[in-house]
Amino acid sequence: MSTDRARPWSDMPVIKPSTARRSSRLLGKTASAPVIQVPTLSVESKPAPRVKRVKIEAAPPSLPPLLPDDQVYQCTTIEQPVLPFSLDTAKAHLCRVDPRFKALFAQMELKVYDEMYRGDVKQLNLFRTLTTSILGQQISWRAARSILYKFCRLFEPSMPSVDEIHVAAVDKEQWPFPTPRQVLQVSDEALRSAGLSGAKIKYVRDVARRFADGRLDVRKIVQMDPEACIAELTQVKGVGRWTAEMLLMFAMRSPDILPVGDLGVQRGMVHFYMADHHGPTITEAKRQATYTPSALDTHTDLPYPTTTVTRSTLAQRARGQKTSKKMYLDPEEMHALALPWAPYRSVACMFMWSIDS
Repeated sequence: MSTDRARPWSDMPVIKPSTARRSSRLLGKTASAPVIQVPTLSVESKPAPRVKRVKIEAAPPSLPPLLPDDQVYQCTTIEQPVLPFSLDTAKAHLCRVDPRFKALFAQMELKVYDEMYRGDVKQLNLFRTLTTSILGQQISWRAARSILYKFCRLFEPSMPSVDEIHVAAVDKEQWPFPTPRQVLQVSDEALRSAGLSGAKIKYVRDVARRFADGRLDVRKIVQMDPEACIAELTQVKGVGRWTAEMLLMFAMRSPDILPVGDLGVQRGMVHFYMADHHGPTITEAKRQATYTPSALDTHTDLPYPTTTVTRSTLAQRARGQKTSKKMYLDPEEMHALALPWAPYRSVACMFMWSIDS
């Protein structure tokens, strides 16, 4: 075997190139020859390409399994609770703290409390109530009623088409309403055909899923205090504080809710405190036909709560000048003006919506 092949690469002889001295001698002998300088090419270093960072979203938490139909029904529907307060006591309190309420009670019946006041048995379907609220957001009441009808008809095709009836004249409480599981099974295309936007489809599916798996349960919600109830309901997509407050006031008849974000209540409060001894006037559509105007006791000063809002400021607000927050009254101002009405601020607000401005 040849020893050369056995040598490792490190032992192989290295042949060095000619030294620079030899090159100099050669150049010296041919000095007359032109020296050609080759320009050095400058290679600019290119910046390293940016690495596009991909945001890795956390996996959605696993949802509880769907409940059987009978258990879902128990989560959505109960007999409406009895009126949780005395309407007569509420009336006496409000008229005592401010005689302007005497004029309001004389002009308008609070029909929202009729069933409970009479002790009528009525079902409270919280899934239906929340879904109806979501469908009616940011559109006119006529459009909301039409969409609600078409939504119900998806699940009950025997209902006449919208073209065949006058939807506004039909009692919507009589319309058959789907269950949460039925809503989860219907396609997005079908929901769009009923007039639901992409956002409302997500919202309706979210509320349906929460009832269908038991995360929302009307039996628990009716036992909560108002703030805990609002915190629970606002976890649902598309349900904000105002929607939760309306549910507390109209579905659960909570007596002491003050919806500070409601422009109608704000405007009504401004005109309430601007009223003289004749009291505020209810709009003609809500006013009882048998009502005869009469002056309140002129010997009694009309109260005005301690607040930063002066009467002159209220007069400006009554003419349409809003606050920096684009409101007739800021939340702090509303709380101060409504403080004497507690614990019956819900009852007072029922009138505020109907005061003629």
